[in-house]
Amino acid sequence: MPSARPITAATLGSSPCAPEEALPRITPSLPLSILIVNTNSRDLLLGCLGSVRDTVEIPYEIIVVDNGSTDGSVEALEHARDVMLIANRFNNWFTGATNQAILVSRGEFLLCLNPDTVLHAGAVDRLVAFLRENPRVAVVGPRLLNGDGTLQPSCRNFLTNRRLVLQHLLPWRRMPNSWRRHAVLEYWDHDSPCGVDWVIGACILVRRSAVEQIGLKDEGYPIFHEETDWCYRFRQAGWETWFLSDALVTHFGSQTVSKLWGRGLVLQFYKGKHRFIRKHYGRNALLAHRLLLSGLLLARLVRANLARLMGRPYAEIDVVQRALALQMGRGGGCE
Repeated sequence: MPSARPITAATLGSSPCAPEEALPRITPSLPLSILIVNTNSRDLLLGCLGSVRDTVEIPYEIIVVDNGSTDGSVEALEHARDVMLIANRFNNWFTGATNQAILVSRGEFLLCLNPDTVLHAGAVDRLVAFLRENPRVAVVGPRLLNGDGTLQPSCRNFLTNRRLVLQHLLPWRRMPNSWRRHAVLEYWDHDSPCGVDWVIGACILVRRSAVEQIGLKDEGYPIFHEETDWCYRFRQAGWETWFLSDALVTHFGSQTVSKLWGRGLVLQFYKGKHRFIRKHYGRNALLAHRLLLSGLLLARLVRANLARLMGRPYAEIDVVQRALALQMGRGGGCE
């Protein structure tokens, strides 16, 4: 059952915290804070909140940060007595808004949850139980499902140039599942609990004390790869990240980020990768990555144009061209 807390509204004019600001230490007053960032996703948000109320058994609070929605999202929460609402006049993006929610949260564990998700019965309680049973784990993610019930791969390795080569040049999808689990987690079957480098941030449960140690999310990543950076920083501080296969969450995917970036989505994705590599591996590694990825993208572009000449539509041409331009230092540069 939720912790009783009346709705409030905060209207802010600027980002409330700097990248990686420390989280003030408090004595948590309840087990769980559920943090949701919303931008013009009213119907999905209401469905997500309904699944929270129907499936979460432990005491919790819900904090929704709305980034200037114009679709009635804020109005729809006016009578939700179990929701704390932070209504921004500006767009603080996904990472900044998540940090806003963390700063006012009171839970021992923090569930960062996308509005385009639906929780299955017992999923969140299993995640919380896992963190309680494993004190060195800072982050745990559930098994994500697409809207049609199929697997949505959510486990990843930290990006390195060696892994990039292996992922694109070797036929990993045809190799044994046990090999994929240790080499390219994206192609692994996600059929058992597993320690991983990082998990997709659509639904992740984070230990508050670990955040107090390493700090909030880095707002230099507005929307992509902030969870990669967070998990990397947790790893550097001695914490672990895990995937839990028996906690199920449906994630409709790209239903919220496309409203923010539109056609610029792929550019923001690659800019996040650039920032992560430069920040943690250095400028030389970033240069090598951009050269390597340019070659891979150029090969895809040649293949796409050949397919088009043969009368076979290839929807990726525009995306590949924009991504290639970014790797070559055009179309927005890199972080």
